[in-house]
Amino acid sequence: MIVRIAVLAALAGLAVFLLRHPAPRPAVESASAPAGSAFTPRPRGNRLGARAERAPDLVVYVAGAVRTPGLYHLHDGDRAARAVALAGGFGASADAAAVNLAARPSDGDEIYVPVAGETARARPSTHRSGRRARATPAPGSVDVNRAGAGALAAVPGIGRAVAERILQLREREGGFSSLDQLLDVAGMTQTRLERARPYLREP
Repeated sequence: MIVRIAVLAALAGLAVFLLRHPAPRPAVESASAPAGSAFTPRPRGNRLGARAERAPDLVVYVAGAVRTPGLYHLHDGDRAARAVALAGGFGASADAAAVNLAARPSDGDEIYVPVAGETARARPSTHRSGRRARATPAPGSVDVNRAGAGALAAVPGIGRAVAERILQLREREGGFSSLDQLLDVAGMTQTRLERARPYLREP
């Protein structure tokens, strides 16, 4: 009996000791990195740097009072201001206020920068080709309901691309009843129409 009581007392004392002094937990190594090494995050790629640059898809002719007239490539949606900048900017005698720099040129368009004080006088066409440039038509001589693509393209403010679109609209919907209806043609702006108006015959 005395022995049993001693054994029970010893077990109770051991239980109290274990509760007050628990066994240390084993160290758990990180599964994402080896022990003793610092974690270094993986660098992400630069999406902007990896993006392929768009190829130019428009060609316009910049003429008049710019430093370097000529053909220039633009992206779809670029403004006329970019074309003038590519041509070296305005020349010293340019009438910068006469150019709508916010306009979006179309493929084949001409961007003409007049000289300060220049009026609607006859000037050679700025269409670049191996042949001799055609002269600008006489004021009021071009009938928009009868003229061909060549005659329309020679009119300042119209150009080859817009002339083709005028013919397409004319064939699809019939003749124009006023010059203001030319604004329905893609690429024809109010500024371009005002440049072309002196050379066009009112329907």
